[in-house]
Amino acid sequence: MSGTLHVYWNSRLIGEFTQDGARLSFRYDDGYRSQRAALPLSRQLTVRDVPFDDSATRAFFANLLPEGDIRRQVARQLGVSVDNIFALLEGIGGDCAGAVSILRPGDIPGPSGQYRPISPEALALELATLPSHPFLAGEEGVRLSLAGAQHKLPLYVENSAFFIPEGNRASSHILKTAIPQLEQTVINEAFCMNLAHKVGLPVPSAQVVDIVGQQVYMVERYDRKRIAPGEIERLHQEDFCQALGVIPEMKYEQEGGPGFQDCFKLVEEWSDEPILDTLNLLTWALFNFLIGNADSHAKNLSFLYAGGTIRLAPFYDLLSTAVYKRVSNKFAMKMGGQKDPRYLMASHLARFAEETGIELRTIKAQLSELCGKVEGAIVPLAESYREADHRPIIVEDIIHVVEQRLRKAQSLIV
Repeated sequence: MSGTLHVYWNSRLIGEFTQDGARLSFRYDDGYRSQRAALPLSRQLTVRDVPFDDSATRAFFANLLPEGDIRRQVARQLGVSVDNIFALLEGIGGDCAGAVSILRPGDIPGPSGQYRPISPEALALELATLPSHPFLAGEEGVRLSLAGAQHKLPLYVENSAFFIPEGNRASSHILKTAIPQLEQTVINEAFCMNLAHKVGLPVPSAQVVDIVGQQVYMVERYDRKRIAPGEIERLHQEDFCQALGVIPEMKYEQEGGPGFQDCFKLVEEWSDEPILDTLNLLTWALFNFLIGNADSHAKNLSFLYAGGTIRLAPFYDLLSTAVYKRVSNKFAMKMGGQKDPRYLMASHLARFAEETGIELRTIKAQLSELCGKVEGAIVPLAESYREADHRPIIVEDIIHVVEQRLRKAQSLIV
């Protein structure tokens, strides 16, 4: 089996994505390559005239697809193999993360297609069927793809009205439904994201919305820029697994994926503002420790390509996993060699400093400052959730976890 798809960066053709049997390749378009300021699609796919082999190509393009059960269900909807990256992207690659659109030859990017209005009642039905019909895969005119293992739906939102992007139209927001068997994950994630905002972490706007009595998590896409009503510019992004050439199946450190040392080194080498982005990455790591987020792996970190520069993207997927007894509480990335937060000691923090290349006193000062900000922000934020009547039992559990982690932090910085 062979075939070719065109890869666009917004409306600009940048290359060809090709399948030849079981092997994949990517080659930059000559016209794009000849431009003086042409940015690479990925750190691993530098602008050159030679095609990239299967390994480099697969690491970038596989990371555009959903994972696990969601990917298997998409494959069923499309009638293709779950391992056929090319066919999956042919089916749902029209609106991927970042500025990437993957189109069949002859399809032209731009404002073709439409934003189809969808009523709250119809949207509620679509959300209810996401487990069996993820991303509306196979539906005429709809070609949406996002990475990750959670059920989610990209939409366009305007004045509190919802629209399904069709054709080449870009989405502006992402809706996530609750994770089965875990209590109130919608409120959990919205609360943690807003707490991150309160303490100064760069995060997109996130909130709980009610769709016909169902609480849903809605987050604004940081890789989209609203130009005018109905007009969205895609901003290119690249997650850390793509930047490091790691396939999604190896995103966890214990499976051979990136650890903190890899991530901090990557920021130093690839960001156009490495000092500021290193500080933000450090704050992200410490914040995840304080809220008890044990699922903070490398695919939850990205670079944003905008204005001709490459910077660490705003943070997302912030969730307190420690509130759930049935979920592993081990770090996705070891901190100073320690994978269990209960046994984290000052010696581990010192080793973490060595891994990150940041002075220990700087890490301690940043942790101390962050603890003060979290302490000052968490109770007023919790009160706002109580007033909004979100039935925030989970918020009380998060506060309990944070109180424990704040005490642990104090023992590390003395």
